[in-house]
Amino acid sequence: MNTESVNFIKDHALLLKEKYNESLAKINEADLKGEDSSFYKGQSLAYYDALDLIKSQVEAFGYNSKEVNLVVPEFGKQAI
Repeated sequence: MNTESVNFIKDHALLLKEKYNESLAKINEADLKGEDSSFYKGQSLAYYDALDLIKSQVEAFGYNSKEVNLVVPEFGKQAI
């Protein structure tokens, strides 16, 4: 994979991980306030699914997902 593609995937995955982590924080915040967190749970699942899809596609095209530092977190746990 060329350097530009690797950098694009790394950046895209990093942004999705940040959004995923933000949605988890909003779930916790809503739960603490006794508010409905359903929207944030759906948002969290969408970000998780996008990360998993990117990883699957990288691997389907024969690339190593670790080369682009693409690790999908356990659902509901913070992404590192």
